[in-house]
Amino acid sequence: MVPTSEYDVVIVGAGPAGLMLATWLSALKIRTKVVDKRSVKVLAGQADGVQCRTLEVAHSFGFVDRLIKEGAHINEICNWTPSIEGGLERTKRMPDNEPGTSRFPHVVLTQGRIERFLLDAMKDFNNLTVDRSIAPTGMTVDATLESDFSASAYPVSLTLRHLTEEESTPTQVGTVASGLHRSNVLSDDEADAMNGSVARGAYAHAGEEETVRAKFVVGCDGARSWVRKQLGLSLEGESANSLWGVLDAVVVTDFPDIRLKSSIQSKDAGSILVVPREKDLVRFYVQMGSTDPNERFDRSSISPESIVATAQRIFAPFKLECRHIDWWTIYEVGQRLCKTVTLDNRVFLAGDAFHTHSPKAGQGMNTSMMDSYNLGWKIAHVVQGKAAPSILDTYGLERHKVARELIDYDWKLSRMFAGKPITSDGKPVSHEEFKKFYESIGKWASGTAVHYLPNALVAPEREPSLAPGLPHGQRFESHAVVALADARPWHLADRFLADGRWRLVLFAGDVREPQQRDQLEQVAAYLDSPQGPLRTFTPASDDLDSVIEVITVISNPRISVEPNAFPDVLWPPKKPYGSRCYDKLYADDSSPVTPNERGEIYRHLGIDPKTGCVALVRPDQTVSLVCALDEIQQVGAFLSQFMVTQL
Repeated sequence: MVPTSEYDVVIVGAGPAGLMLATWLSALKIRTKVVDKRSVKVLAGQADGVQCRTLEVAHSFGFVDRLIKEGAHINEICNWTPSIEGGLERTKRMPDNEPGTSRFPHVVLTQGRIERFLLDAMKDFNNLTVDRSIAPTGMTVDATLESDFSASAYPVSLTLRHLTEEESTPTQVGTVASGLHRSNVLSDDEADAMNGSVARGAYAHAGEEETVRAKFVVGCDGARSWVRKQLGLSLEGESANSLWGVLDAVVVTDFPDIRLKSSIQSKDAGSILVVPREKDLVRFYVQMGSTDPNERFDRSSISPESIVATAQRIFAPFKLECRHIDWWTIYEVGQRLCKTVTLDNRVFLAGDAFHTHSPKAGQGMNTSMMDSYNLGWKIAHVVQGKAAPSILDTYGLERHKVARELIDYDWKLSRMFAGKPITSDGKPVSHEEFKKFYESIGKWASGTAVHYLPNALVAPEREPSLAPGLPHGQRFESHAVVALADARPWHLADRFLADGRWRLVLFAGDVREPQQRDQLEQVAAYLDSPQGPLRTFTPASDDLDSVIEVITVISNPRISVEPNAFPDVLWPPKKPYGSRCYDKLYADDSSPVTPNERGEIYRHLGIDPKTGCVALVRPDQTVSLVCALDEIQQVGAFLSQFMVTQL
């Protein structure tokens, strides 16, 4: 008899998208199974850029310090083009991110280490691990259970097969670690052949099958997604017929910007993108040539040696010697998108399973992880009975828009980067144009300006805005505040941990003013009432802040008001002992630790320091609603559209 088990969520694929989702679900204690056909995680190469917004999310899960410590920091971009004398000249320097983009930097670190951090986090949260050397072979969805979200309903059934060692271990090419087994230059047949199909020695359960029943299945299984194929979907788009070689190496060179992100356009030898990496490594994206439409490229003509030789021609007259090559691969530039990301909100796609593009944009891993970061808490809300299943509709609405923007951006970047360093009229490329392009997409590329349009979880923007720095549908922009109770300085968003809670931030204004104090008292009375969202959506057995956490930020000096002078609901007692939550009260002020520094959060966000406002923030740190203090009932009305009453 084939063994059968039941889970809330089954994740197919343990790359960055799958592991981010697994980390979310493990943090929220959702019964989850993660399967991956590979016998081991990525060990070298693959994706490497980690954008600012991704670090903000990593902080919420508790492992951002590891990223910052191990990763190489990208602070500046340099452009090099042919000089009149025949060599190369630096034509522009620019910041990688404009100042104030985020409290975290842009770092680069091999995908294997990022996967390690996610694996450690999900194990720490709920002892969740990846079941490796397993591949799905069949999937069915029971139509009679699709709309049944009760605890006993498991509408999706997966048949899983335990693989042999040969089937689950990607074959490396040559003596250098190769990414060819995941390169989009290979056809599916070629990739399968390189992975091996003849068992040389069975694992303990190789060849055995099991059945898993789930409420949800998420395909995070890459560009050749098995899950996507079961849904009858495909990636649609085009190829630019431009071939690129990628390698990570330890180099010796007299090129002065080898530890900066640099783009080099040679006169005749092509282009190269230089990205400094950890442990003295440097990544090169090297233009290797192009193909005609519908022409297949002979991958056997590309080797690490040919990539290095091309790089040396592009770098000339600078010298370049690769003393050690850690990893290499080849890829074709192409932008492709799946038209939908779900089957009836029971089976979802995330990451490369629904969008692919070139890696030079530094977005693939980030966008993939942010896909599942967007999805994870929504699934958890439905499983936990906190929200209606209709919130799952917003995943496709929000992330498909982001994927389309990414593909448009990548299309422009790829053609600009691969183009000749002269225009069609023979004039040099406008370096100002190149600079303007980078500047125009800088915040979006950092992940901090991703903007979701109004939907069930994002209220329409009001005009004029009470907080221009907190647009609806964008991530909450963090600035420094100081705790009333212990004078400790914090970035406010550092308090937004990945625990599945909504945040209701009360910018209370100057509470020394009687009118403003009365306003805050009225807000607190509503929040503490049976009609307020705290008691309406929080189970009676849980702490009052377990679903929605209220955080208050005043604009007057910290020492001008006592922390215990605030209404109880703004710093509620915690079970089981009734100790007070002092970590919910802050001031827009300096701290004795940093007496000459003040975050000025009211000014940065454009909030009137006298009257303040209210910001409702989703569990994924996205702003849902901003309203005035005397409009606090809008918060309850907004949440009641999709949250489940717990009374």
